[in-house]
Amino acid sequence: MSQYYFTVSSLPWLDFDSDPPLSMDTFNDVCESTLREEDYKLVKKASLDDFDFETGNPVLKRWTVFEQSLRNELAKTRGLNLGIDSQQYVRQFIDDTTTPGIAAAAFKQETPLKTELHLLKERWTFLDELEAGHFFDVENLIVYSLRLQILERKAQFTIDAGNVNFTEIYEQIKTSIREM
Repeated sequence: MSQYYFTVSSLPWLDFDSDPPLSMDTFNDVCESTLREEDYKLVKKASLDDFDFETGNPVLKRWTVFEQSLRNELAKTRGLNLGIDSQQYVRQFIDDTTTPGIAAAAFKQETPLKTELHLLKERWTFLDELEAGHFFDVENLIVYSLRLQILERKAQFTIDAGNVNFTEIYEQIKTSIREM
């Protein structure tokens, strides 16, 4: 197994309560220039949104199971709250036993923003578990990539972006009401 002492030690520290200290593009450039090709492909595969259950990497596999399980629990909880059958939105896979509590706590948040921040924080905490025992290997870089993606997503939550989204949705609602 390859060790990437230089690569890992050259990366800035990531903190959930801070802005991303570098972009995903910069991170990927660093990895592409310092990692073996097969390891670089694994790091690039790590995603908040794209899941690969066929990976042979145990960290990516655990991340995939956790994330898909969390999304399934969120779909079930939404369905229950809306009085609809959520089974059409649930994907089959191995369940993670920690995700029902995370989903339930998310729905108790006061605002959509607080819900999203809660979910991102829970993902970050799960990555702490995944990172244990991995210091200078590709698994450490996979966790770093996922954390950086979380920080980039969190950085998108600004008042200006929220106002733009609200205005767009409000205009869509007004248009659909006029067309009725």
